[in-house]
Amino acid sequence: MPKPNLHLITNYRRTKDAFQKGNVFCALDTETTGLSTQTSRLIELSAIKFTKDCILESFSTLINPCCPIPEKITDITGIKDADVKNAPIAEKVIPEFKKFCQDTILVAHNAQFDLRFINMESEKLGLEPLTNFAVDTLRLSRILLPENGTWKQAKLAEQFKIRVEHAHRAQDDTRVCMELFKKLIELPLPIKKKRKPKND
Repeated sequence: MPKPNLHLITNYRRTKDAFQKGNVFCALDTETTGLSTQTSRLIELSAIKFTKDCILESFSTLINPCCPIPEKITDITGIKDADVKNAPIAEKVIPEFKKFCQDTILVAHNAQFDLRFINMESEKLGLEPLTNFAVDTLRLSRILLPENGTWKQAKLAEQFKIRVEHAHRAQDDTRVCMELFKKLIELPLPIKKKRKPKND
């Protein structure tokens, strides 16, 4: 089965215009048992709905992956098997999340990773993939801060003095992503350097 297309907005001006007009955005983050959508599962999903004026609503839950969490993932996230033992399974979480983010523009750092995992879980449940437009703050930061050299969310948070409390936990990463997006959307587009004409 072919992978569903991800509706990523790559036009910065279009993104800024949508934000300034008061569209509802939904920052999100996931934690997973690994990097591959073929062999890994979601273990946490968080999201915050917001506009240019305020935060509207939040969503956050651990997810029982119905498989052991690798030790290296526990080392990174702090999430243990015992933490997800009584958590809802994806079959319950994914429909609730899709209802929560309906009619919003999604925002995530390295958005393709998070969206592909959510769509993978949707596919397993026989549900349609997400159809929302989405903004990738990783791509956006590369466009707006080309001289940075690194565009990791933690480094960008430090650069913009955004508080980080629990890195690699979905709820805090989601808040940081939302605040980072708001900072980025205030920046002007960098001026492109004119190419020197080639000598004949």
